[in-house]
Amino acid sequence: MLALLVAGHASFLLSPARPSAASRRSSSIVAAEATCDVICVGAGVPKRGMGWYHAKQMLDGDTPSASLSAVVEPWFLGPGADSPPGATFAAWAAETGPKGVAFCKSVADVPKPDGPRMALISGRTADNPRLLREVIEAGCTAVYLEKPGAPTVEELEAMRSFAAERKVPVYMGYNKNVTPYVRKALEEAKKAGPSSVTTYVHNNAYTEAELPECFERNSEGLLKNMAIHELALLATYWGVTVDTIASVEPAAHIAPRSPLDLR
Repeated sequence: MLALLVAGHASFLLSPARPSAASRRSSSIVAAEATCDVICVGAGVPKRGMGWYHAKQMLDGDTPSASLSAVVEPWFLGPGADSPPGATFAAWAAETGPKGVAFCKSVADVPKPDGPRMALISGRTADNPRLLREVIEAGCTAVYLEKPGAPTVEELEAMRSFAAERKVPVYMGYNKNVTPYVRKALEEAKKAGPSSVTTYVHNNAYTEAELPECFERNSEGLLKNMAIHELALLATYWGVTVDTIASVEPAAHIAPRSPLDLR
């Protein structure tokens, strides 16, 4: 799946579209004078969903070049509205709506853009292929797609083709590629030479009781959803491909609930 994406230090580009030299030169000027209109598709539960965290960053001014105009949340504005998490979402929507953010049940309900607009898709992985098509057909001119992008390679290929036909760039961010601890690990491995061993450990703050709900929500599995960041690091910096992995084994010798050991 990672082989479909063109590696960059901060993100992978799913579409082959590239900015021109002129647009790159002017990008810093534009960023200083304007903000990008962004819609968040799939917010999830406040303080748990990645979409919610992205929305919060924009609302709090942590990303000054982005302006959140709408949140699309089909579940908590639909069948899940009466659930306890739905009530939590409704309270956040009531607090956030007056700040100029529209809350919509579907992409079709979002007011049409009057200029460039980016869609940040952070819904369920299984929904991503459909959501990508919907936001592009709704007029979005760029897409930021949460990993792993789609359940299968075939779906990623179809998404890439559709985006390329519409000339819409689609980015998938892997922020661990530029984190200081990864940079330091790479430097130390280089100093130690080819005989060195580097271990990447993925941690999530889930209790054992919370795991059933976690895996139900992320049915694509641990490797494609959670450990995808570590797989991106292995592919980007260590040359790991499907052809160079000899086996995938539970690393029970490291910790009772440790992730898989790729050899």
